[in-house]
Amino acid sequence: MSSSPSPALQCRALCKAYGARTVLHYLDFTLAPGEYVAIMGDSGVGKSSLLNLIAGLDTPDSGSLTIDGAVMSSLDDAAATLLR
Repeated sequence: MSSSPSPALQCRALCKAYGARTVLHYLDFTLAPGEYVAIMGDSGVGKSSLLNLIAGLDTPDSGSLTIDGAVMSSLDDAAATLLR
């Protein structure tokens, strides 16, 4: 019996707003190691905000983001830089 690999990226109930403008509202998804995706959408829908959260350049208002088992909110700037 083989166990499935841990996710490369996992977003759970990820939320981000700038003032009254919500750009991510309870976003949930999981990417397996080696999986490819495309982020598409109109201007202003949160594509760059999501990428900034994944890169550790910004923090979510709520929810969690895990990369290779590391919870991004638990990393300091130096550790987030090394993970990038």
